[in-house]
Amino acid sequence: MERKKRRRIFVPALKALFVIAIVIPVVWVVLYGFIEAPFTILMGQRALQGETVRHSTVKMDDISPHLVRAVLAAEDSQFCRHQGFDTEAIKKAMAANERNKKSGKVRGGSTISQQTAKNLFLWPQRSWVRKGAEAYFTVLTEFFWPKKRIMEAYLNAAEWGDGIFGAEAASQARFGKSAKDLSPNEAARLAAVLPSPNKWNAETPGPYVRRRAASIQARMYAIRNQGLDLCVLDPKAAPPPKPAPKKRPPDAPVIGEETPSIVAEEPLTPKVDDEPEFAVPEEPVQAGPVEETPYIPPSDAGGPADITPPSTPQE
Repeated sequence: MERKKRRRIFVPALKALFVIAIVIPVVWVVLYGFIEAPFTILMGQRALQGETVRHSTVKMDDISPHLVRAVLAAEDSQFCRHQGFDTEAIKKAMAANERNKKSGKVRGGSTISQQTAKNLFLWPQRSWVRKGAEAYFTVLTEFFWPKKRIMEAYLNAAEWGDGIFGAEAASQARFGKSAKDLSPNEAARLAAVLPSPNKWNAETPGPYVRRRAASIQARMYAIRNQGLDLCVLDPKAAPPPKPAPKKRPPDAPVIGEETPSIVAEEPLTPKVDDEPEFAVPEEPVQAGPVEETPYIPPSDAGGPADITPPSTPQE
């Protein structure tokens, strides 16, 4: 009797767990693969805090390719190459956070896939429970959605401050135009404020945001040049302007050809809380032939030295 009683409790509990942990998340993810999320938990929190929530959703074809490249450059340059998690970025973030324990500065290592899972299905507060659920939903979205859909959902749910959610609402509020018509500079400024959208402003950026936006705009060219946007954009999508060549002082000697100020030969890595870094190659130095100086031993007598090389001792 006791065994039957336990079974009557265990079986329904197991079924409920299966529905909660498997059925509901899978159906939820599959549904959002075809429709945009009408709201998110973060939107609800902002509304409770007294903000007027503005949220617009559009198709990927109605979002400027400049914004896609800017977000890749700022948040997750390896988006098209990983399967939801960038292990190298996570390792770097953990190492940076270990070094910055005293200062309290936190560097994130989340990919766009992880941020999409968090924005659409979960709450924003940091905890191990949320991180575990985020990983689970990231696996589901990567399995059921193509990369283009993940990027589309991310741009339609991202927060841009002052209760503004989605690229279309942000473009209209900050620049008075559609997300489809954003210029490279405007796209870079929107991407620059994503880590702290309620602290920084793309419309009236301060010195740090201006520097960060300029760096992102330069990286956009490398993103396109290396094909790091091909899982989202058509190869013929409008290219960003080529970075301006490095300026030389008028009196500086010219060695070889002009070198661009930004050269990204290695795959770009995401920079979430730090300003993007770039490798600027040093100018090659042309060295001429080196003349050999003959060995001249000193003379003991103070007269002319004997320039005959010393003989090699015989074994």
